[in-house]
Amino acid sequence: MSSRSVFGRVASSFTGMFKRLFVPQKMSVLEEEAIQTPLRTILKNFTRNRLGMIGLFVFIFFLLFAFLGSRLYPINLTYLELTNGNLPPGRGYLNVPKDLKAQDIKKIVSGVSFSFALKNDGTLANWGSEPNQLMTNVSDYVLQIPEEVKKANIVDIASGGKHILALDDQGIVHGWGYYGHGQTEIPADIQAELQSSGAKINQMFASTMWSAIVTSDKDLHVWGSAQATMNFRLTRQIRGHVEKIAAGDNNMILLLDDGSVRVIGDRSSEFFLNLPEELTEGNIKIVDIAATNRNALVLDEDGNIHTWGSTQDRLTRTPAIEQKVVSIAAGYKHFVVLLEDGSVVTWGANELKQTDTPANMTSLDRVYADYFQNYGMGEDGSVYVWGNKGYMFGSDEFGRDILGRLIHGGRISLTVGAIATGISVAIALIVGLTAGYIGGWVDHTLMRVADIFSAIPFYPIAVTLSYAIGDKISQSGRLYLIMVILGVLGWMGLARLIRAQLLVEREKDFVLAAKALGIKQRKIMWRHILPNVFNLVIVNITLSYASSILSEAGLSFLGFGVAQPTPSWGNMLTSAQQSIVIQYYWWRWFIPGMFVVLAALSANLIGDAMREAVDPRENER
Repeated sequence: MSSRSVFGRVASSFTGMFKRLFVPQKMSVLEEEAIQTPLRTILKNFTRNRLGMIGLFVFIFFLLFAFLGSRLYPINLTYLELTNGNLPPGRGYLNVPKDLKAQDIKKIVSGVSFSFALKNDGTLANWGSEPNQLMTNVSDYVLQIPEEVKKANIVDIASGGKHILALDDQGIVHGWGYYGHGQTEIPADIQAELQSSGAKINQMFASTMWSAIVTSDKDLHVWGSAQATMNFRLTRQIRGHVEKIAAGDNNMILLLDDGSVRVIGDRSSEFFLNLPEELTEGNIKIVDIAATNRNALVLDEDGNIHTWGSTQDRLTRTPAIEQKVVSIAAGYKHFVVLLEDGSVVTWGANELKQTDTPANMTSLDRVYADYFQNYGMGEDGSVYVWGNKGYMFGSDEFGRDILGRLIHGGRISLTVGAIATGISVAIALIVGLTAGYIGGWVDHTLMRVADIFSAIPFYPIAVTLSYAIGDKISQSGRLYLIMVILGVLGWMGLARLIRAQLLVEREKDFVLAAKALGIKQRKIMWRHILPNVFNLVIVNITLSYASSILSEAGLSFLGFGVAQPTPSWGNMLTSAQQSIVIQYYWWRWFIPGMFVVLAALSANLIGDAMREAVDPRENER
C-alpha cells in the first residue's frame, strides 16, 4: 500500500470523526443513542437552552472586552484632565457640519467638548456636546446660541472651557454658557470705561474661569475669577502697550507694541522661571504668541519659534523645523505650527490624540487649535480635524475615559472573580470529599470548621481589615488579599453540597467493588467518586464566579477593594455614589452598574443551563 493511500485513509477517518462530532447527521433514534457520549449529551442539552447560550455569548463578550480590549485600548492609569471632568457620552466633538467649507470660515474656537465657527457672513455654526450638566437656565447651554446673537453681525469669537464670547459689529460682547465665576458678562465698570474712552475691542480671550479683552488703546481688561483679576493687573509701564495676549490658567503672555513679550501672573511658575534670555534682551521682534496651560510659544519676524515653560507635557522638546513658520496655535497641552509649504507640525501631550495629524492632509493655509481639538483649512476648501473626538461612555470627575477604565477594570474584576472562585472551589473539594468519604470525627471536625467560617461576617471583617491595613501594602498585594479573602470565606456552601453527594455515592456498588479490589481510599475518592459529583462542582463554579464578581464590586464600593487609580467595576461605582452624580451624571453609575449586573447574570445563566444539561431529571421535564 502506498504512503499516499495511507495518508488518505487517515485523513478520511479524521474528517469522518469531525463530521460525526460537530455536523448534524441524519440517523435513526437507535443509531443516535448508540453513539451518543455523555459529554456530547451535555453539550447538546446546553446548546438547546437559549438563555444559557445567551449567557455564554455575553460572558465571552466580557472576556474579549476586558482581556483583548486592554491590549487594543491601552490607557494611562495616572492620567487626569480636570477640565474634561463629567463630560457626557458622545463621539461627535469633531463632527464639523458637512456643508461648512474652509472658504466659509473666518475663525474656529473650541471648548472642552464643543467648537464654534465664525462664518464670513457674520453668523455662527457649532458642533460637539454640551459640557454642562448642572443646567438650570437656557443661558447655561453653550450650544444654544442666544437669539440676540443670531440676529447680530458677529466679527470675533473666543471660547473658554465651558463658555463662549461673541463680539458684534456694534462693539457689544455677548457671553453664554457656564457663568459660575461671572466670566460670561463684562462688568459694568469695564463697560463704562470702554464707553467713556471710545476704545474698540481688538482681541477677546477666554479661559476656564475668566475672560479678557484687549482694546484699541492697547489696554487689558480681565473679569471672572477673583484670582485672575488679581493676578493679571498691568503695571504702569505696560499699560497702553498691549497688542495681544495668550494665557494659561495662572499666567498670561503679553505681546507689546515694540515686539517684546512680558509675563504676568504667578511669579513662581515656569512661565517666569524659564523665560529664554534671547527674549529679554530686546534683539528679537516677536510677531505672534500662543500659550498652553503651562507653556508659551512665540513667533519672531524671521519665522523662527521660541518656547519655554513646564517640561511636564513634553512641550519644551521642540521638533526640528527647517522651514519658515508662518503661524502658530496652541491647545490646552499642545502646540501646532503651520509651515510655509502648507504642512503642520504638532507636539506636546497626546493622551487625547491631539498631536496625531491626519495622514491624508494636503496643503493648508490656516490652522486653529484650542483645548484638545485641531482644525486645518485646506487650500482646496477641505476642513481637516484631529484631536479629542469625545468619550463613548463619558468621562468621570477627573476627566478619565470611562470606556477605557471599564475595559481595564473588567480585567481586574474578572480576574479577581476567577482566582477567588478557584481558591474557594479547591478548598470546597478537599473539605467536602474528605468529610463525606471518611466520615466520623473527621467529618464532624470539618463541618464545625465550616460552621465557624460561615459565622464570620464577611463585609464587616473586610472593612475592618481595610482600616487596619490602610496603605501598608501595595496595590498588587491588596489584589492578592482580596482574592484570598473571597476564596477563603466562600467555600462552605459548596463543601456541604459535595459532602452530601459523597454520602450518597460512597454507598453505591461501584465504590464497594473498588474497595473489594483493594484500591486505595485516596484513588477511590478522587478517581471514582469525584467524576460523579463533578457536574455539581461545574454548576457551582459558574454561580460562585458570579458571586465573586459581585463581592469584589461590593468590597471596592466600600473602599476595601481595588484602590484608585487602578480601576475596577466596583471602585468605579464607589466614585459615583454621591447624590449629585446619581442625579446629573447618570453614565458614571449606570454603565459600570450594568456591566456588573450583566457579567453576574451571564454567569448565573450559564450555571443554570449547566445544571439542567447535566441533570437527567431536568431533561425529562
